[in-house]
Amino acid sequence: MHEEEYELIPLSPIRKLEKRLDKVEKGGAGGDMMKELVDVVKTNQAIVEDIVKVNSEMMSKVSELSNNVTQLSSRLNDFMNKIEVVSEEPEQKPADDEMGRKLEKMEKRLNAIALSNIAKMRMQPPVQRRPIPSMPKPGM
Repeated sequence: MHEEEYELIPLSPIRKLEKRLDKVEKGGAGGDMMKELVDVVKTNQAIVEDIVKVNSEMMSKVSELSNNVTQLSSRLNDFMNKIEVVSEEPEQKPADDEMGRKLEKMEKRLNAIALSNIAKMRMQPPVQRRPIPSMPKPGM
């Protein structure tokens, strides 16, 4: 004869699994998850588009800045060349040489006068000063 086997198992875990299976079969959890994933992908794409736009704008600004720096550099070089031209000493004219000689003579004369005055001051006896008489204090 054919004997059947029996086993005793608790039903509460089986009931829980059945309920979860019903939820999955209804697709409630799976559909919400898909919607959330689609929203995340859309948000991600928007962020990537914004980054690409900002990057493009930044590249154009850097290009403009590079051009402006090049222009500034050329203007600065022109300015420095003009300053160098002005700062070069012109050739000395004979009138400048004559003026220089006159200035040197005048300087020598002034130095001689200053030295003679210093020598005279050293030869004079020192001036003696008399003390100023003190005034009597009132009430004394």
